[in-house]
Amino acid sequence: MSRKKVSVQRRLVSLIQKWEDPHGIPLTEMIQNLDIDEDARVQISIQPSRPHCACCLFDLESLQNRIRETKGVFSVQITVFGVPDAERWTRALSN
Repeated sequence: MSRKKVSVQRRLVSLIQKWEDPHGIPLTEMIQNLDIDEDARVQISIQPSRPHCACCLFDLESLQNRIRETKGVFSVQITVFGVPDAERWTRALSN
């Protein structure tokens, strides 16, 4: 494992452990998968705590922006699952 990847992992773990959604649910309870490749491309699969809550979508957008701002991160893709219209949430985060 490269030092760059390890460094990015440490930063992301710190961010994720501190992050809560707008309803006080820890992000660690919503993440199903977190993958960081050797080029520091981050892919996260998340199931939001409230399926019809717009503030949860805005919070995921804020999270995505914070991850993008993390030193060493090349790109980030968040995939939403387990809520109605999950594909639309994912598309909204991809724009």
